[in-house]
Amino acid sequence: MDAVEYEMLRHTWFPVARVADLKNGVTSGSILGEELVVYGDGASVTVAEGFCPHRGVALRLGQVSDGALQCPYHGWLFEAGSGRCTRVPSLPPGRDRPHTALRTYPAEIAYGLVWSCLAAPFLPLPRLPGYVDESWQIGAGEPYTLNCGMRQLTENFRDRAHFPFVHGDTMGDVAQVVEPYRIARDGWRLGWTSSMGSEKMPEDLAEEFDHHLDYRLTLPMFASICVSSPSGGRRLVAQVTAPVSADGLRVRQFWLAGTDAVSAEQGAELADVLGYERQVFEEDHPIVENQRPIEAPMDLHSQVHTAADRFSITYRRVYAELLESYKAGRR
Repeated sequence: MDAVEYEMLRHTWFPVARVADLKNGVTSGSILGEELVVYGDGASVTVAEGFCPHRGVALRLGQVSDGALQCPYHGWLFEAGSGRCTRVPSLPPGRDRPHTALRTYPAEIAYGLVWSCLAAPFLPLPRLPGYVDESWQIGAGEPYTLNCGMRQLTENFRDRAHFPFVHGDTMGDVAQVVEPYRIARDGWRLGWTSSMGSEKMPEDLAEEFDHHLDYRLTLPMFASICVSSPSGGRRLVAQVTAPVSADGLRVRQFWLAGTDAVSAEQGAELADVLGYERQVFEEDHPIVENQRPIEAPMDLHSQVHTAADRFSITYRRVYAELLESYKAGRR
């Protein structure tokens, strides 16, 4: 990863945890090698540096006390929002406490995920397509930590040609030929449509996954598919890749799945959808962790491409434009 990309990603929103992972009101996160602590009550959260300024213990081991983060070592309390130290239990009454605070970062909650960034956001928090409204049931699956590139994993999520070879157990007899498709661009968003049928998918899911697929991607790494069935129901799966290591070659795969009101009325259970999508993601993991180079190259001439790779080619080109836009905006 070059310096420009590293800096751009510091200014990019990424998920750092699920709201469901706030055990005792505290969990951990990481962006680009920076260990973070996340604390709150699920309605509001604070994202801060991950180690206590007193003796450097990992604050992910702490707990929330009266709304503040309590260090597990000496009980120092750090205020929600500001990260300001508000109490040092070892000091006698009336004794001045150190004027110190945790460094805090922007924090937002969306789709059951806690999002943050290491510096002022360059782009807005990415959103699901507008048709995904409050009538949908959306669940955040348990994230995975993978040894692969950020763009590599993003490209995999949108690659239709690998379905019959990697996802035979979950998707069944998917056609090997990828029909021509056209990609529409709107700023830093890409979209296109396709269709797919399957003979081996579980009976209770087969109809829902037949026919129309709506692909969306908000750069740099927030992608989704909405699948519309002949019965009128819609289901969605989304993925956002967060760089855990400073070089971006160790990532956290956050993902969502959901159903609209029509699918719910027809008996689709969110738990079943999450379970199915989990299987699909896990089929991909041996592939994405065994590609070379580890990260998808920006140089379009270093790999062979076909018409089925239209998305990945477009994605790489637009990603390069995004880097140039960030660079120009910082001059």
